Amino acid sequence: MPSTIIIAVIAVLIIGSFVFSGISYSRQQALKKRKYLVKQFQQQADEAQSHISLLLRIDKDYDLIFKLQSLIVNALSSAFALNSENPVLKNNLSTQKMKLNDYKENQRNNDITCWVTSDNELSSTQTQLSQINKLLDLYRNRGALNPSAHQELQSHVQTLLQTLSTNTYLYQADIYAEQNNITSYQLYIKQAIQVIKKSTIETNQKNQKIKELSDRIHEIKRTGKVSGLKNFIKPAEIVVEEVNQETEISE
Repeated sequence: MPSTIIIAVIAVLIIGSFVFSGISYSRQQALKKRKYLVKQFQQQADEAQSHISLLLRIDKDYDLIFKLQSLIVNALSSAFALNSENPVLKNNLSTQKMKLNDYKENQRNNDITCWVTSDNELSSTQTQLSQINKLLDLYRNRGALNPSAHQELQSHVQTLLQTLSTNTYLYQADIYAEQNNITSYQLYIKQAIQVIKKSTIETNQKNQKIKELSDRIHEIKRTGKVSGLKNFIKPAEIVVEEVNQETEISE
């Protein structure tokens, strides 16, 4: 075989090897990028889902819950489009779509209590609500949330934060009333007043709430006791003995 043919064959083999390697590398890079995007979409969905778990407990409205759930469905739909053979992803997407329909119909499977029971829990919840605002900023910057909706939802988060803080301080005041701890009782009422003063609620409503709480403090100073006062937030405990007596009478 002439040397020129041998050289030509070798050249073709070398070029073919380079082409094959290039195609293989491109496929690997494309697969790597696809896996990265799927992971990113799933992380976005997981983050929003953790926030919804909180909102379902403390937020009686559905606007923010529904918007976050819509973002979850969109993120998982994007992930599924890139990895449609993943059964776990498919099932999760189906579940989140059903939840979206539930929230659209104003349905949830839990009671709503817009307060927590300790300063530490309040601090943690406040931090999570701040994270929701950051998440809304992120979606606005990506174009997934228009500026008007973004501003409205952030205003809702701020109102929710103020209500949660006020109610939590009053809940703790109720606890100290049960312990007949007058000093701590007044302290938490004053903290609630400070939150209300800084709130964005309508002026007349704000003044009315402040007056009610201030009157309670004046009453405590006048009487020197907190026993027998109506709770602000904490549900009244049912006395089992009284219930049993009523049952015996009815029998």
